[in-house]
Amino acid sequence: DCDDKSYDCSTKDVFVMLHLGVNYRGKKMQLEQCAYNDATFRVPDNNGYQPQQICILGNSSTFGQCLRTTLDLHEICTELQQQGQSSCCISQDPGRFVCNYTYCLSLDQCQSVNDSLEKNMQQSTKQLVGCHSLFLHVTPFAEIPEDNQLGFIV
Repeated sequence: DCDDKSYDCSTKDVFVMLHLGVNYRGKKMQLEQCAYNDATFRVPDNNGYQPQQICILGNSSTFGQCLRTTLDLHEICTELQQQGQSSCCISQDPGRFVCNYTYCLSLDQCQSVNDSLEKNMQQSTKQLVGCHSLFLHVTPFAEIPEDNQLGFIV
C-alpha cells in the first residue's frame, strides 16, 4: 500500500518463494539452478502417486523442458561463501521426485506472475514486482547439524 509510510513505492519489490527439501545423499547445501517438466517418480510419494514420464506443466510445455530460476545463484553462493558458508554449491539436477515437481510448478508460476505484471502495467508507471523461486536441497542433520542449516537459511 503506497499510503503506508513504511513502504517505499519507488523501489522494486522482490518476492522469493523458497522451497526446502532433503537430499539424503547430500554433502553440501545445494542451490538448485533449474527444474524439469518431467514427473517420473522412481518410487511413490506419500500419497501413493507415482507418475511416469508425465509433463508437470499442462500449458503445452515440452516434456523434460528445463526451467531456470531468475536469481543469480553464482552471486548468491559466492556471497554465502564469503560469509563463511563454505557448504554451499549450485546444482543443475533437483532429481525427478517431489522436489523437482514442486520447483517446476513454482518457477512456472513466477514466470506467469512476472509476465502478467509486465503486460498489465503502463510503461510510465511501471513498478515491477519481481517474483523469484529458489529450491534449496539441505543435507541430513547428521551431515550438517540443524543449527548450521538454520544459520545458512537465515
